Amino acid sequence: MRCIRPVLIGLFAFAQHMALAQPTFSIYNGSTESCQGVMHDTGGPAAFGYQNNEDITFTLCPDQPGAGMQFNFVVFDLDQSGAAGTVDNMSVYDGDGTDAPLLGTYTGTQLQGLVISTTVFNPSGCLTLHFVSNDVGTGAFAISYQCIIPCDPPMAAATMSLPSPARICAGEEVQFDASASEAAPGQSITNYEWHFGQLDVVTTTESTVTHVFTEPGSFPVTLIVSDANDCASTNAVDLLVQVSSSPVLNLTTSDTVACVGSPLELSAEVEAVPWSGTLVDYGPGIFIPDYVGTPFTSAIEFTGFVPGATLESVDAIESICVDMEHSFMGDLVLELICPDGSQVALHQQGGAGTFVGGPNDMDSNSAPIPGECWHYCWAMDAPNGTWADCSANGATPNVIQGGTAPNNALAPGTYTPVQPWDALVGCPLNGTWTFRATDLWAVDNGYLCSWELRFDEALVGDGSAFLPTYGPGCDSTYWSGPDITGSVPDCNSVVIIPSAPGEQPYTFTAINDFGCTYDSTIVINVLPATDPYCISLGLDAPTIDAINVRPMPVHDILQVSNREPITGYELLDLRGRKLLAGRATSAHGTLQVDVSALPAGFYLLRVEGASGTVPVRVVKE
Repeated sequence: MRCIRPVLIGLFAFAQHMALAQPTFSIYNGSTESCQGVMHDTGGPAAFGYQNNEDITFTLCPDQPGAGMQFNFVVFDLDQSGAAGTVDNMSVYDGDGTDAPLLGTYTGTQLQGLVISTTVFNPSGCLTLHFVSNDVGTGAFAISYQCIIPCDPPMAAATMSLPSPARICAGEEVQFDASASEAAPGQSITNYEWHFGQLDVVTTTESTVTHVFTEPGSFPVTLIVSDANDCASTNAVDLLVQVSSSPVLNLTTSDTVACVGSPLELSAEVEAVPWSGTLVDYGPGIFIPDYVGTPFTSAIEFTGFVPGATLESVDAIESICVDMEHSFMGDLVLELICPDGSQVALHQQGGAGTFVGGPNDMDSNSAPIPGECWHYCWAMDAPNGTWADCSANGATPNVIQGGTAPNNALAPGTYTPVQPWDALVGCPLNGTWTFRATDLWAVDNGYLCSWELRFDEALVGDGSAFLPTYGPGCDSTYWSGPDITGSVPDCNSVVIIPSAPGEQPYTFTAINDFGCTYDSTIVINVLPATDPYCISLGLDAPTIDAINVRPMPVHDILQVSNREPITGYELLDLRGRKLLAGRATSAHGTLQVDVSALPAGFYLLRVEGASGTVPVRVVKE
């Protein structure tokens, strides 16, 4: 993408103003060390401009160990008169000589207002300029420069108010403390950036923070601290908070209508809901402008792995994919950086003017127009070679037409990365994974619409997936409400014998191993014993007092006696299902019922006699 020529009014005056405040000099054949100043063409700060037939090579290095250089082209207006290939031009090299990598060759106003910095691949920290003018026409340039001091990153450290993994309930707060973080010598920590999962970021100047987790899930908590130099920590802080998922409570009853004095069973089932993390995530889009040598990044916060888990094999990374467009493949260095700072190059220049995706090649940095992002992936077992191999001029071209105006564009597909992924082995899985794009040549720009990192499913561990549990005792699950007369050992089922008519609420409560409490309520309509519905069940028959059933609760043999002969019986569960039945073998009012094969619980025995059928509640232990 080409830059629109900016208006130059006032820029020479600006350069002269800078000359008053900073060291200034005119470009010459040679080299020097300096960390701040202004460099002019041979016409000097008076803005006379350079002369015809100049050929100057100049190297500027930082005067501080470990620093790099940054050039800001305040004025850049080279004459473009002359035959093609002979116009005035300036080449910029990423190093201490013209044998260093070429960042670009520029003429006209191509560098006007742009910034060029030493790249991460330049150990010298120097930038070299080669300026050539022909014998037809002159122009001017002025460059302000400064050193870039590399960071001595601080060390992040954090604890929380609960042991990791902290198991909490939705809406519960956790306190975090980063006071043990350490800055580099001579520096102090000024900002604490907390990442609570992927999307929830809190930045503060205080070392302690309290956070409320409102949704269920597994949330790795990471911390990035930065100092006054804006140097940020790169070490991993790996805390984990698990927020309980809500269970499904299924409540049932043998009938939604009960009668005063008659038993009714209430039952509940607790269905715990599992939670598991994701092994693929998507980073946000970024604009990739013409800021030569300046990295632009997009980050993903992974949340789905066991605390402390590391990448043990490159095979565990299934693919790295981008949706992007750029109008000059040869500009780009594309890298993946893991949470501990280890990095690999996916594409490292090469491919020249082949498009990536369908870019708009008619826009500018000041008014960028997104093109069409295409989907590209990298994998170690890719069917295609590198991007450079598959560019229009590569050994194995794989291009189609795309962009505005149309040009050869790399076809969507899966490609081989420039570097193998071995450098990522040992990287923490949890934390911030970063995609970094660096444009090493001015004039063209692009967009990263999104990117994704996909891991092998086998990497999911106990730190990601969890299933809350509910104990077998009555301290974990229980019913509450009026007239509860008995329950099974786990208290999931109870029998009520209502003592008063009306709508009666009964609440089932479940408490899991996270300490989270959930409940659900069912309302039972209790009818008077004289209601026709209850009379039809025979529950108020006057003969009910004549029945004697023992022992209660019963273990195996139920002894039944009646004042009148018993002619038969039925044993029902509280859902009305007939389990046992028979005719009396004695003319006397006695009966034995073997219930040894039945599970513990509550049953209804219907005893048949001359006066009718009498129901009796039975408890089996």
